[in-house]
Amino acid sequence: MSVYRKNFSVNEWQRHFIPFEEDAAGRSWLMPYLFFQGKRDAPKVTLIAAIHGDELNGVRMLHELMSVLEERQSAIEGSLCIVPIANLMGYANHSRYLPDRRDLNRMFPGVEDGSEGTRLAHFIWENFIEDADCIIDVHSGSYNRWNYPHLRGNMKDGAMLRWASRLNHAIILSSAGVVGSLRKEAGKCEKRVFLLEAGEAGRFEKQILRMGLITLLELLIALDVVREETFTDILSPSQIVRDAGEIPRGFYRKGIWQRAKHAGLFIPEVQPGDKVVENQRLGFITDLFGEKRAEILSAKTGLILGMHLHPQVVPGRALFHTAYDFHELT
Repeated sequence: MSVYRKNFSVNEWQRHFIPFEEDAAGRSWLMPYLFFQGKRDAPKVTLIAAIHGDELNGVRMLHELMSVLEERQSAIEGSLCIVPIANLMGYANHSRYLPDRRDLNRMFPGVEDGSEGTRLAHFIWENFIEDADCIIDVHSGSYNRWNYPHLRGNMKDGAMLRWASRLNHAIILSSAGVVGSLRKEAGKCEKRVFLLEAGEAGRFEKQILRMGLITLLELLIALDVVREETFTDILSPSQIVRDAGEIPRGFYRKGIWQRAKHAGLFIPEVQPGDKVVENQRLGFITDLFGEKRAEILSAKTGLILGMHLHPQVVPGRALFHTAYDFHELT
């Protein structure tokens, strides 16, 4: 049964575990969640992390958000469900994937009596997603990739565009998601999903956690779940300039991954968060003797959102993710 239908006390934080089936030793998996019942007519928002089990920045972001919200509980208007670890099996195995090497974020909304992954997707959907008004899904880069903190959401949706226009310090890439992802499938049910991408998998990054907390708070304010005036110290201009830098007010309509055309050692000359212009050199690839084999030139004028981290590359390896076609928000 959805957590939003349970008879929880108003204005009181709840910490619970929901059992999900069993492992091979007959022990139930216990999924943690925190719930705050706000005003009945206020928005209901689910924040979820670690759909990919090794993406730990999101787990810690939700911990830090929880700490801030507990200290300023009187500022909360809506109902909040916080799920810090969605993919328990992947998390336990230090893995992005489920034990059968499949991606949980390609299995939503799931099937009650299906495969291991589709059953877990159905469990998450039924308990945390189907009764929420909006979902915030937190991710990090994968496959030795690092992502500059940014939001992804469908800016063709009027409600999401209005919420985005209230954000002051978020980079946004317009995207509806891929089939089977939480973002895509929830969108089909007229549920809005913002996806926050930040940092890399398998670690906590202090600056990323700080920038993520700012973004999550701004989202909750835009969604009218919490009152803005209570968080002015965290969202003060001096604090944000130091932590996040200058952020353009608007969104990018498109993104492109530039891939290696040669094997060798990858030497980047820009980093995520850098603005670039078309034909600017982003880096190069050397052979095993250190001789330059190829330069990587920017295909677009835009912003570097993500970058491959490992020096060894082969043809086809995604190296730079560039957002482009910027649209201002007034």
